[in-house]
Amino acid sequence: MDATQQLKVLVVDDNRSSADALAKLLRKQGDEVNAVYDGAAAIDRIRSDPPHVVLTDLKMEPIDGMAVLQAARGVSPPIDTIVFTAYGAVDIAVRAMHLGARDFLTKPVTVEQVASRLDEIRSGATSSDVQQVREGVRAESQASKDLTAMLQRAAGVPSAVWIEGELGSGRAFSARTLHRMGDEEQGNDTPFTIRNVAREEPWPEAGTVLLPNVDDLAEDLQRELFRQLQSLPVGVRVVATARPESRRLVAEGGLRPELFYQLAVVLISVPPLRRRVEDIELLFVEGLSMYAERYGRPLPTLPPHAMEQLERHYWPGNIRELLNLAERTVVLGPEGFNLDVIEDSGPGLPKLETGFSLASYLEGMERRILVEALRRSGGDRAAAGRLLGVERNTLRYKLNKYGLLDK
Repeated sequence: MDATQQLKVLVVDDNRSSADALAKLLRKQGDEVNAVYDGAAAIDRIRSDPPHVVLTDLKMEPIDGMAVLQAARGVSPPIDTIVFTAYGAVDIAVRAMHLGARDFLTKPVTVEQVASRLDEIRSGATSSDVQQVREGVRAESQASKDLTAMLQRAAGVPSAVWIEGELGSGRAFSARTLHRMGDEEQGNDTPFTIRNVAREEPWPEAGTVLLPNVDDLAEDLQRELFRQLQSLPVGVRVVATARPESRRLVAEGGLRPELFYQLAVVLISVPPLRRRVEDIELLFVEGLSMYAERYGRPLPTLPPHAMEQLERHYWPGNIRELLNLAERTVVLGPEGFNLDVIEDSGPGLPKLETGFSLASYLEGMERRILVEALRRSGGDRAAAGRLLGVERNTLRYKLNKYGLLDK
Protein backbone atom coordinates (compact mmCIF):
# COMPACT_ATOMS: atom_id res chain seq x y z
CA MET A 1 0.00 0.00 0.00
CA ASP A 2 1.26 3.48 -0.90
CA ALA A 3 2.54 5.24 2.24
CA THR A 4 0.56 8.35 1.21
CA GLN A 5 -2.66 6.53 0.31
CA GLN A 6 -5.91 7.65 1.86
CA LEU A 7 -7.49 4.91 3.93
CA LYS A 8 -11.19 4.12 4.10
CA VAL A 9 -11.87 3.67 7.82
CA LEU A 10 -15.02 2.45 9.58
CA VAL A 11 -15.51 3.44 13.24
CA VAL A 12 -17.94 1.23 15.20
CA ASP A 13 -19.19 2.29 18.63
CA ASP A 14 -22.65 2.30 20.18
CA ASN A 15 -21.68 5.52 21.96
CA ARG A 16 -22.56 7.96 19.17
CA SER A 17 -20.68 10.90 20.60
CA SER A 18 -17.48 8.87 20.96
CA ALA A 19 -17.77 7.41 17.46
CA ASP A 20 -18.47 10.79 15.86
CA ALA A 21 -15.68 12.52 17.77
CA LEU A 22 -13.08 9.95 16.74
CA ALA A 23 -14.28 9.95 13.14
CA LYS A 24 -14.10 13.75 12.98
CA LEU A 25 -10.55 13.84 14.36
CA LEU A 26 -9.38 11.09 11.99
CA ARG A 27 -10.83 12.90 8.97
CA LYS A 28 -8.51 15.78 9.81
CA GLN A 29 -5.63 13.34 9.25
CA GLY A 30 -6.75 13.04 5.61
CA ASP A 31 -8.54 9.68 5.62
CA GLU A 32 -12.10 8.84 4.56
CA VAL A 33 -13.81 7.93 7.82
CA ASN A 34 -17.38 6.77 8.44
CA ALA A 35 -19.05 5.92 11.74
CA VAL A 36 -21.82 3.45 12.55
CA TYR A 37 -23.41 2.89 15.92
CA ASP A 38 -24.20 -0.82 16.22
CA GLY A 39 -22.77 -4.16 15.23
CA ALA A 40 -25.45 -5.02 12.68
CA ALA A 41 -24.91 -1.79 10.74
CA ALA A 42 -21.14 -2.40 10.85
CA ILE A 43 -21.46 -5.91 9.42
CA ASP A 44 -23.77 -4.66 6.64
CA ARG A 45 -21.25 -1.93 5.73
CA ILE A 46 -18.33 -4.39 5.79
CA ARG A 47 -20.12 -6.64 3.31
CA SER A 48 -21.55 -3.94 1.04
CA ASP A 49 -18.73 -1.38 1.03
CA PRO A 50 -15.61 -2.88 2.63
CA PRO A 51 -13.25 -0.38 4.27
CA HIS A 52 -9.49 -0.76 4.54
CA VAL A 53 -9.63 -0.65 8.34
CA VAL A 54 -12.26 -1.28 11.02
CA LEU A 55 -11.98 0.36 14.44
CA THR A 56 -14.50 -1.25 16.76
CA ASP A 57 -15.47 -1.15 20.39
CA LEU A 58 -15.81 -4.66 21.79
CA LYS A 59 -18.64 -4.07 24.25
CA MET A 60 -21.83 -3.41 22.27
CA GLU A 61 -25.34 -4.86 22.34
CA PRO A 62 -26.98 -6.90 20.95
CA ILE A 63 -24.21 -7.60 18.40
CA ASP A 64 -20.79 -7.07 19.94
CA GLY A 65 -17.39 -6.18 18.56
CA MET A 66 -16.33 -9.83 18.36
CA ALA A 67 -19.01 -10.42 15.71
CA VAL A 68 -17.85 -7.30 13.85
CA LEU A 69 -14.27 -8.57 14.00
CA GLN A 70 -15.24 -11.98 12.65
CA ALA A 71 -17.17 -10.37 9.78
CA ALA A 72 -14.20 -8.14 8.94
CA ARG A 73 -11.76 -11.04 8.97
CA GLY A 74 -14.19 -13.25 7.03
CA VAL A 75 -14.27 -11.19 3.82
CA SER A 76 -11.66 -11.55 1.10
CA PRO A 77 -9.17 -10.03 1.54
CA PRO A 78 -9.52 -9.84 5.34
CA ILE A 79 -9.87 -6.32 6.74
CA ASP A 80 -7.36 -5.00 9.27
CA THR A 81 -9.27 -4.55 12.53
CA ILE A 82 -8.27 -2.72 15.69
CA VAL A 83 -10.41 -3.28 18.77
CA PHE A 84 -11.01 -0.97 21.71
CA THR A 85 -11.62 -2.32 25.18
CA ALA A 86 -12.04 -0.97 28.68
CA TYR A 87 -9.31 -1.40 31.27
CA GLY A 88 -9.76 -4.61 33.21
CA ALA A 89 -11.01 -6.40 30.09
CA VAL A 90 -7.65 -7.05 28.47
CA ASP A 91 -8.31 -10.79 28.49
CA ILE A 92 -11.27 -10.17 26.16
CA ALA A 93 -9.02 -8.18 23.84
CA VAL A 94 -6.53 -11.04 23.88
CA ARG A 95 -9.28 -13.38 22.68
CA ALA A 96 -10.00 -10.87 19.92
CA MET A 97 -6.36 -11.06 18.88
CA HIS A 98 -6.72 -14.83 18.53
CA LEU A 99 -9.65 -14.18 16.16
CA GLY A 100 -7.41 -12.05 13.95
CA ALA A 101 -7.52 -8.52 15.34
CA ARG A 102 -4.44 -6.56 14.33
CA ASP A 103 -4.13 -4.79 17.67
CA PHE A 104 -6.09 -3.66 20.71
CA LEU A 105 -6.15 -0.32 22.47
CA THR A 106 -7.45 0.18 25.98
CA LYS A 107 -9.71 3.12 26.70
CA PRO A 108 -9.45 6.05 26.80
CA VAL A 109 -8.17 5.86 23.21
CA THR A 110 -6.47 8.95 21.78
CA VAL A 111 -6.42 10.06 18.14
CA GLU A 112 -2.61 9.91 18.24
CA GLN A 113 -2.67 6.22 19.12
CA VAL A 114 -5.16 5.45 16.36
CA ALA A 115 -3.36 7.62 13.79
CA SER A 116 -0.11 5.80 14.60
CA ARG A 117 -1.76 2.42 13.93
CA LEU A 118 -3.28 3.71 10.67
CA ASP A 119 0.14 4.93 9.54
CA GLU A 120 1.54 1.46 10.21
CA ILE A 121 -1.20 -0.06 8.03
CA ARG A 122 -0.70 2.61 5.36
CA SER A 123 3.01 1.85 5.22
CA GLY A 124 2.26 -1.82 4.56
CA ALA A 125 3.69 -3.10 7.85
CA THR A 126 2.20 -6.44 8.85
CA SER A 127 0.97 -6.99 12.38
CA SER A 128 4.03 -9.17 13.00
CA ASP A 129 6.31 -6.42 11.66
CA VAL A 130 4.71 -4.03 14.10
CA GLN A 131 4.97 -6.55 16.92
CA GLN A 132 8.68 -6.87 16.21
CA VAL A 133 9.16 -3.10 16.52
CA ARG A 134 6.98 -2.84 19.60
CA GLU A 135 8.54 -5.84 21.33
CA GLY A 136 12.09 -5.48 20.05
CA VAL A 137 13.60 -4.18 23.26
CA ARG A 138 16.27 -5.63 25.52
CA ALA A 139 15.38 -7.82 28.46
CA GLU A 140 17.49 -9.08 31.36
CA SER A 141 15.62 -11.85 33.21
CA GLN A 142 17.07 -15.35 33.38
CA ALA A 143 14.01 -16.66 31.54
CA SER A 144 14.70 -14.25 28.65
CA LYS A 145 18.38 -15.17 28.61
CA ASP A 146 17.45 -18.86 28.50
CA LEU A 147 15.10 -18.15 25.59
CA THR A 148 17.85 -16.30 23.70
CA ALA A 149 20.26 -19.18 24.29
CA MET A 150 17.69 -21.68 22.97
CA LEU A 151 17.12 -19.57 19.85
CA GLN A 152 20.87 -19.35 19.29
CA ARG A 153 21.26 -23.13 19.49
CA ALA A 154 18.49 -23.66 16.94
CA ALA A 155 19.56 -20.86 14.59
CA GLY A 156 22.39 -22.61 12.80
CA VAL A 157 20.40 -25.62 11.51
CA PRO A 158 17.48 -25.75 9.05
CA SER A 159 15.19 -27.81 11.32
CA ALA A 160 11.55 -26.75 11.61
CA VAL A 161 10.85 -24.80 14.80
CA TRP A 162 7.59 -24.62 16.79
CA ILE A 163 7.43 -21.52 19.01
CA GLU A 164 4.62 -21.56 21.53
CA GLY A 165 3.58 -18.95 24.04
CA GLU A 166 0.79 -16.65 25.06
CA LEU A 167 -0.39 -13.93 22.71
CA GLY A 168 1.71 -10.79 23.00
CA SER A 169 4.61 -12.60 24.69
CA GLY A 170 6.96 -12.18 21.73
CA ARG A 171 6.48 -15.28 19.57
CA ALA A 172 6.87 -13.45 16.24
CA PHE A 173 9.81 -11.46 17.59
CA SER A 174 11.44 -14.73 18.65
CA ALA A 175 10.92 -16.10 15.13
CA ARG A 176 12.60 -13.04 13.62
CA THR A 177 15.43 -13.26 16.13
CA LEU A 178 15.96 -16.91 15.17
CA HIS A 179 16.10 -15.91 11.49
CA ARG A 180 18.54 -13.06 12.13
CA MET A 181 20.81 -15.27 14.23
CA GLY A 182 20.83 -17.93 11.51
CA ASP A 183 21.73 -15.42 8.81
CA GLU A 184 24.52 -13.98 10.94
CA GLU A 185 25.94 -17.44 11.68
CA GLN A 186 25.85 -18.47 8.01
CA GLY A 187 26.89 -15.08 6.63
CA ASN A 188 23.67 -14.87 4.58
CA ASP A 189 20.98 -12.27 3.95
CA THR A 190 17.90 -14.38 3.25
CA PRO A 191 14.27 -13.21 3.26
CA PHE A 192 11.88 -13.54 6.17
CA THR A 193 8.37 -14.28 4.89
CA ILE A 194 5.05 -14.46 6.72
CA ARG A 195 2.75 -16.95 5.00
CA ASN A 196 -1.05 -16.85 4.97
CA VAL A 197 -2.04 -20.48 4.47
CA ALA A 198 -5.54 -19.46 3.29
CA ARG A 199 -4.08 -17.69 0.24
CA GLU A 200 -2.75 -19.49 -2.80
CA GLU A 201 0.76 -18.15 -3.24
CA PRO A 202 4.11 -19.71 -4.13
CA TRP A 203 6.62 -20.56 -1.44
CA PRO A 204 9.89 -18.63 -1.48
CA GLU A 205 13.00 -20.51 -2.56
CA ALA A 206 15.08 -19.59 0.50
CA GLY A 207 14.98 -18.02 3.94
CA THR A 208 12.58 -18.37 6.85
CA VAL A 209 8.81 -18.74 6.46
CA LEU A 210 6.73 -17.86 9.50
CA LEU A 211 3.41 -19.68 9.90
CA PRO A 212 1.57 -17.69 12.59
CA ASN A 213 -1.11 -19.17 14.88
CA VAL A 214 -1.08 -22.63 13.32
CA ASP A 215 -3.21 -23.97 16.15
CA ASP A 216 -6.04 -21.63 15.10
CA LEU A 217 -6.22 -22.97 11.54
CA ALA A 218 -9.36 -24.83 10.51
CA GLU A 219 -8.92 -28.57 9.99
CA ASP A 220 -9.04 -28.31 6.18
CA LEU A 221 -6.30 -25.67 6.23
CA GLN A 222 -4.20 -27.85 8.56
CA ARG A 223 -4.50 -30.69 6.06
CA GLU A 224 -3.58 -28.39 3.17
CA LEU A 225 -0.59 -27.02 5.04
CA PHE A 226 0.66 -30.51 5.80
CA ARG A 227 0.34 -31.37 2.09
CA GLN A 228 2.33 -28.28 1.09
CA LEU A 229 5.08 -29.07 3.57
CA GLN A 230 5.80 -32.35 1.78
CA SER A 231 7.25 -30.43 -1.20
CA LEU A 232 8.94 -27.61 0.70
CA PRO A 233 11.85 -25.95 -1.17
CA VAL A 234 15.20 -27.17 0.16
CA GLY A 235 16.41 -23.71 1.13
CA VAL A 236 13.41 -22.86 3.30
CA ARG A 237 13.20 -23.17 7.08
CA VAL A 238 9.69 -23.13 8.57
CA VAL A 239 8.88 -21.55 11.93
CA ALA A 240 5.37 -21.97 13.35
CA THR A 241 3.80 -20.13 16.27
CA ALA A 242 1.00 -21.33 18.51
CA ARG A 243 -0.50 -21.05 21.97
CA PRO A 244 0.97 -22.97 24.91
CA GLU A 245 0.22 -26.63 25.56
CA SER A 246 0.18 -27.68 21.90
CA ARG A 247 0.49 -31.36 22.84
CA ARG A 248 -2.78 -31.04 24.77
CA LEU A 249 -4.45 -29.60 21.66
CA VAL A 250 -3.20 -32.62 19.71
CA ALA A 251 -4.61 -34.98 22.35
CA GLU A 252 -7.97 -33.20 22.29
CA GLY A 253 -8.22 -33.28 18.51
CA GLY A 254 -7.90 -29.54 17.91
CA LEU A 255 -4.52 -29.87 16.19
CA ARG A 256 -3.68 -32.56 13.65
CA PRO A 257 -0.84 -34.71 15.06
CA GLU A 258 0.93 -35.20 11.72
CA LEU A 259 1.15 -31.41 11.26
CA PHE A 260 2.38 -30.80 14.81
CA TYR A 261 5.11 -33.42 14.61
CA GLN A 262 6.16 -32.21 11.15
CA LEU A 263 6.68 -28.68 12.47
CA ALA A 264 7.75 -29.28 16.09
CA VAL A 265 11.21 -30.71 15.41
CA VAL A 266 12.53 -28.06 17.79
CA LEU A 267 9.98 -26.80 20.32
CA ILE A 268 10.67 -23.45 21.99
CA SER A 269 8.46 -21.94 24.69
CA VAL A 270 8.31 -18.16 25.13
CA PRO A 271 7.67 -17.36 28.81
CA PRO A 272 4.82 -14.96 29.61
CA LEU A 273 5.73 -11.53 30.95
CA ARG A 274 4.57 -12.40 34.48
CA ARG A 275 7.34 -15.03 34.56
CA ARG A 276 9.91 -12.40 33.55
CA VAL A 277 9.43 -9.93 36.39
CA GLU A 278 12.96 -8.57 36.08
CA ASP A 279 12.16 -7.44 32.53
CA ILE A 280 9.05 -5.42 33.32
CA GLU A 281 10.60 -2.15 34.47
CA LEU A 282 13.17 -2.17 31.68
CA LEU A 283 10.54 -2.87 29.02
CA PHE A 284 8.21 -0.20 30.37
CA VAL A 285 10.94 2.46 30.48
CA GLU A 286 12.04 1.50 26.96
CA GLY A 287 8.40 1.82 25.87
CA LEU A 288 8.06 5.26 27.44
CA SER A 289 11.20 6.44 25.64
CA MET A 290 10.06 4.99 22.32
CA TYR A 291 6.65 6.68 22.38
CA ALA A 292 7.94 9.96 23.78
CA GLU A 293 10.33 10.16 20.82
CA ARG A 294 7.63 9.10 18.34
CA TYR A 295 5.09 11.67 19.50
CA GLY A 296 7.50 14.44 20.48
CA ARG A 297 6.30 14.35 24.09
CA PRO A 298 8.29 14.65 27.32
CA LEU A 299 8.80 11.58 29.45
CA PRO A 300 5.94 11.58 31.97
CA THR A 301 6.41 11.62 35.73
CA LEU A 302 5.02 8.35 37.03
CA PRO A 303 2.78 8.13 40.11
CA PRO A 304 4.23 6.73 43.37
CA HIS A 305 4.50 2.96 43.53
CA ALA A 306 4.08 2.67 39.75
CA MET A 307 6.85 0.11 39.37
CA GLU A 308 5.49 -1.92 42.26
CA GLN A 309 2.11 -2.04 40.51
CA LEU A 310 3.74 -3.11 37.26
CA GLU A 311 5.49 -6.02 38.96
CA ARG A 312 2.36 -7.17 40.80
CA HIS A 313 0.14 -7.17 37.70
CA TYR A 314 -0.66 -10.49 35.97
CA TRP A 315 -0.28 -9.08 32.40
CA PRO A 316 -2.83 -11.19 30.49
CA GLY A 317 -1.89 -9.22 27.34
CA ASN A 318 1.85 -9.65 28.02
CA ILE A 319 4.32 -7.22 26.39
CA ARG A 320 1.65 -5.86 24.06
CA GLU A 321 -0.41 -4.78 27.08
CA LEU A 322 2.65 -3.31 28.83
CA LEU A 323 3.61 -1.20 25.82
CA ASN A 324 0.02 -0.07 25.32
CA LEU A 325 0.17 1.25 28.89
CA ALA A 326 3.48 3.00 28.17
CA GLU A 327 2.02 4.60 25.06
CA ARG A 328 -1.10 5.81 26.84
CA THR A 329 1.00 7.21 29.70
CA VAL A 330 3.08 9.23 27.23
CA VAL A 331 -0.01 10.49 25.39
CA LEU A 332 -2.16 11.35 28.43
CA GLY A 333 0.50 12.04 31.04
CA PRO A 334 0.54 10.56 34.57
CA GLU A 335 -3.26 10.15 34.60
CA GLY A 336 -2.84 7.76 31.66
CA PHE A 337 -1.12 5.33 34.02
CA ASN A 338 -4.40 3.69 34.93
CA LEU A 339 -3.52 0.13 35.89
CA ASP A 340 -6.18 -2.02 37.51
CA VAL A 341 -3.79 -4.56 39.04
CA ILE A 342 -4.77 -8.19 38.54
CA GLU A 343 -2.66 -10.42 40.76
CA ASP A 344 -1.61 -13.99 40.11
CA SER A 345 -3.84 -16.74 41.50
CA GLY A 346 -2.63 -19.52 43.72
CA PRO A 347 -1.19 -22.74 42.27
CA GLY A 348 -3.76 -24.75 40.35
CA LEU A 349 -6.36 -21.98 40.35
CA PRO A 350 -7.65 -20.25 37.20
CA LYS A 351 -6.99 -16.55 36.71
CA LEU A 352 -9.91 -14.71 38.32
CA GLU A 353 -10.26 -11.43 36.41
CA THR A 354 -12.82 -9.41 34.50
CA GLY A 355 -14.29 -11.61 31.77
CA PHE A 356 -13.67 -14.88 33.62
CA SER A 357 -16.53 -17.35 33.12
CA LEU A 358 -16.91 -20.12 35.68
CA ALA A 359 -19.22 -22.05 33.34
CA SER A 360 -16.71 -21.91 30.46
CA TYR A 361 -13.82 -22.86 32.74
CA LEU A 362 -15.68 -25.85 34.20
CA GLU A 363 -16.77 -27.01 30.75
CA GLY A 364 -13.19 -26.81 29.55
CA MET A 365 -11.98 -28.86 32.50
CA GLU A 366 -14.76 -31.42 31.99
CA ARG A 367 -13.81 -31.83 28.33
CA ARG A 368 -10.13 -32.31 29.18
CA ILE A 369 -11.00 -34.97 31.78
CA LEU A 370 -13.22 -36.80 29.27
CA VAL A 371 -10.44 -36.75 26.66
CA GLU A 372 -7.94 -38.11 29.19
CA ALA A 373 -10.36 -40.85 30.28
CA LEU A 374 -10.86 -41.94 26.66
CA ARG A 375 -7.09 -41.93 26.13
CA ARG A 376 -6.43 -44.08 29.19
CA SER A 377 -9.17 -46.52 28.26
CA GLY A 378 -8.03 -46.81 24.66
CA GLY A 379 -11.32 -45.38 23.40
CA ASP A 380 -13.43 -47.94 25.26
CA ARG A 381 -16.43 -45.92 26.45
CA ALA A 382 -17.55 -48.49 29.00
CA ALA A 383 -14.08 -48.51 30.55
CA ALA A 384 -13.97 -44.69 30.47
CA GLY A 385 -17.33 -44.56 32.24
CA ARG A 386 -16.11 -46.89 34.97
CA LEU A 387 -12.93 -44.84 35.34
CA LEU A 388 -14.99 -41.66 35.81
CA GLY A 389 -17.79 -43.19 37.86
CA VAL A 390 -20.33 -42.08 35.25
CA GLU A 391 -23.20 -44.22 33.95
CA ARG A 392 -23.46 -44.97 30.21
CA ASN A 393 -26.21 -42.52 29.15
CA THR A 394 -24.64 -39.64 31.07
CA LEU A 395 -21.26 -40.34 29.51
CA ARG A 396 -22.77 -40.50 26.03
CA TYR A 397 -24.53 -37.17 26.60
CA LYS A 398 -21.31 -35.50 27.73
CA LEU A 399 -19.24 -36.94 24.88
CA ASN A 400 -21.82 -35.72 22.40
CA LYS A 401 -21.91 -32.28 24.06
CA TYR A 402 -18.19 -31.79 23.55
CA GLY A 403 -17.96 -33.38 20.11
CA LEU A 404 -16.09 -36.41 21.42
CA LEU A 405 -18.56 -39.13 20.55
CA ASP A 406 -16.52 -40.39 17.61
CA LYS A 407 -13.07 -39.79 19.18
